Amino acid sequence: MCAHAEAEAIQATAEGEDRILTEDEQSQFDAKLADQKALLNRADLSDKVAAGAATLKESQGRRVPAGADLHIDASGLDDLKAGDITGVRERLADDPKLGFVGLGDFATAVKSAYSPNAGQDMDHRLQIGAAVSGLSQGTGSDGGFLLPPEFSTTIWDGMNREPDNMLARTDQFTVTGESLTFPANAETSRATGSRWGGIQGYWIAEAAQVTKSKPKLRQVKIEPQQLAVLVYATDKLLNASGPALTQWLTRAATTEINFLVGNSILAGDGVGKPVGIIGHASTVSVAKETAGGAQGTATIVKENIDKMWSRCHANARGNAVWFINQDCEPQLEQLAADVGTGGVPVYLPAGGITDTPNARLKGRPVVVSEFCKTVGTVGDIILADLQAYLTGVRGGIDTAMSMHLRFDYLESVFRFVFAVDGQPWLASKITPFNGGSTKTLSPFVTLATRA
Repeated sequence: MCAHAEAEAIQATAEGEDRILTEDEQSQFDAKLADQKALLNRADLSDKVAAGAATLKESQGRRVPAGADLHIDASGLDDLKAGDITGVRERLADDPKLGFVGLGDFATAVKSAYSPNAGQDMDHRLQIGAAVSGLSQGTGSDGGFLLPPEFSTTIWDGMNREPDNMLARTDQFTVTGESLTFPANAETSRATGSRWGGIQGYWIAEAAQVTKSKPKLRQVKIEPQQLAVLVYATDKLLNASGPALTQWLTRAATTEINFLVGNSILAGDGVGKPVGIIGHASTVSVAKETAGGAQGTATIVKENIDKMWSRCHANARGNAVWFINQDCEPQLEQLAADVGTGGVPVYLPAGGITDTPNARLKGRPVVVSEFCKTVGTVGDIILADLQAYLTGVRGGIDTAMSMHLRFDYLESVFRFVFAVDGQPWLASKITPFNGGSTKTLSPFVTLATRA
């Protein structure tokens, strides 16, 4: 096994056990990095020697004995076509990590490249990365290094594994340009003549003329907005433990990006960010209970759950999820259905408080989310089918590193940029075919304030 692979194995073991490297592992890891760097320098030197030898050979020409037959047999070249060999490339450029073991290894190389007293050439792997990305580094003002794609992918994959990942639940599209426009259903009512924006069918008699209908469509525009995370890392931290830095930066960036995106999907105001579900024109808000006296402050009762479910569009129920703030759990555990003179727990399992709660209501999962509001306010409990929420993502997470911004503070800067936009597919609530305008339906249902 090569030094690079052995170093990766050491780091993978620590990450798999969710810990930092032990002192012994750190020593082994540093030794493997040193071996790898030595091999790279040796390979670079060999390339230079080979290039010099080729130049010398070309200048001297080919020496053959006097009178030798100089005829060239070209019979084997008949099948060779122009363009069979298009060029030579650095194999390191094909490695998604560009030869770096981890993010910490990359950060250390960048720091060394800009250290005025380092007394050494720039790491060969950084030069390959700059050539691949086209990033200019000829002058200090342009300096900076895009992170190898493998590390950006690691952050993106980590974000998708977050348990509170709202983005993964949405109807997601990739935006390659500045924006993406969709024709969308303009339906606001299920009444005849309004379905699908005006498409109408008729029962016809034999040989009778079919009546035409002209539907209305609306345009939905998705324009990804940039979300940026800047992380400062001191030189002391960069010089300490590369693997630990890799783990810390990956977790921090993943969690923060996921938090901001998820929060905007539920509660975004649409100003430079996605439009959220809470308070949107298509979201149904169920009033608090008034029968038998006012509903208590900051409470959730069974009737709230029943009415929220009844206002969830039938087409959305199969994919709908209950999102709750964690402080709603005591209220849910007290829910009971009246049976005779007693009651049956709604949320607790048969074993009662000794077992894990069912985490289901009306057969749909209950997901705790810190993006939900505190109990008693709009957004503390939400019934939503996020497939009815449109999102547009421009690429993955763009990552880069530079040390110029905080050079005088002995700090380097990592930048993570992600572009996303989103909004509900529906522009308004849906009036049912039967039931009237007071019983509108939606894939998004919230509970009004209980104060």
